[in-house]
Amino acid sequence: MPPKTPLWKSKARSLEKAGRDFREESPEGIHDLRVALRRVSATASALGRPGIAKRSKKLVKSLSVLRQIEVDRKLLARVRELGWLPEEVAAGIDAHWDGLLRQGAKTAARRVPTGELDRLRRKLSRLSKEKQEDLLVRLEEAQKRAERELTAVSGDAKDRTLHQYRLAVKESRYLAEDLALAGRPGLAPEIARKKKIQDALGRWNDLRLFRRDLAATRDDAERRGAVTFVLELDRLVSALEPAVSSARKEALRVVRSVAPARGRRRGGAWPASQG
Repeated sequence: MPPKTPLWKSKARSLEKAGRDFREESPEGIHDLRVALRRVSATASALGRPGIAKRSKKLVKSLSVLRQIEVDRKLLARVRELGWLPEEVAAGIDAHWDGLLRQGAKTAARRVPTGELDRLRRKLSRLSKEKQEDLLVRLEEAQKRAERELTAVSGDAKDRTLHQYRLAVKESRYLAEDLALAGRPGLAPEIARKKKIQDALGRWNDLRLFRRDLAATRDDAERRGAVTFVLELDRLVSALEPAVSSARKEALRVVRSVAPARGRRRGGAWPASQG
């Protein structure tokens, strides 16, 4: 192994780009920054940098609500294309969520200051110049631990259990990608399997949270006495129930078909998961 690895440098560059896109409010800025921070957290946890891991997780959490609004608006755009809502109702919901997004963006900008991201990036850059002889060993141990979290999920698993499984698959995939970057060969098929599971679970998760947020918007409309909004949202929320159920069944089917058959785990046209 060379005395220096590209792993930390890769994290630093990804974080720098994602932070710049976030500040410039690019279409995928929030998503890309959360992904970059999640990857930093997974790597830092594996390589004995708990402070970096903890701070990265905190920053990810501070962007969660904002990201969900983005996903909701994309799915609402699909609903508008399908004609599932009267245009004036769909436009009203979109305007409401756009306001939440703008308000949330201002809050997020305070929670994720430029200086803090820059300090984190500099720490990662410094780490890239250090030797870590046991890097592969640590990554492999962490990846094995992540694999043990991927216990089998049953068809009647609670949504929270399935959501936690999705996050575990994501972390395991990130660590496998770290191992590949650090020089471990033959991991491409495993990474592709995890990506397929993650995407299927992500589509289900996005859709169920979209339905949840529509129900919350419906309740808000009822408090305001917006009768037309309430009636239309009631219909849409009910209409989405079979779609959520179908997405859940499909995700479980993918888990069963893609995960290795060794006893335990690994694992209408809706947009692919953005999470």
